[in-house]
Amino acid sequence: MRVREVMTTPVVAVTPAATLGEAIAVLTGKGFTSLPVVDETGRLLGVLKEDDVALACYIPGPRSPSGPDAGVLLGTRATVRDVMRSPVAGTHPDAELADLAELMLEHRLRSVPVLDHGCLVGVVTWQDLLRAQAVETSARDRS
Repeated sequence: MRVREVMTTPVVAVTPAATLGEAIAVLTGKGFTSLPVVDETGRLLGVLKEDDVALACYIPGPRSPSGPDAGVLLGTRATVRDVMRSPVAGTHPDAELADLAELMLEHRLRSVPVLDHGCLVGVVTWQDLLRAQAVETSARDRS
């Protein structure tokens, strides 16, 4: 089975200029654990992970300002650019699911962006892989 058969589309993404407050609203509103970060043409620039956002908001460090008010209020002041991870591992729509699962396990990834010519066209999560397995198992059981 190929990535294109299970990837989630359309993709919800943010730009580097979005505030952490805006990104937090998307993460919590959609129940996502990460968001792709794209430029205005849809080219993948990085990924924003929920744990990085939480750390930036609550724990002063190299990615957040220090001082007595560093922490809870950072989410409304900082931008996605300040916290996103880059570069990001991605996959192609024609990649094999088994190869993608191996990549996800090896790098402990919960989701992987799907790229076609550098542009974001989908995302694959563990839930997508599990749904694909459930469909395959069900089809096998019926035959």
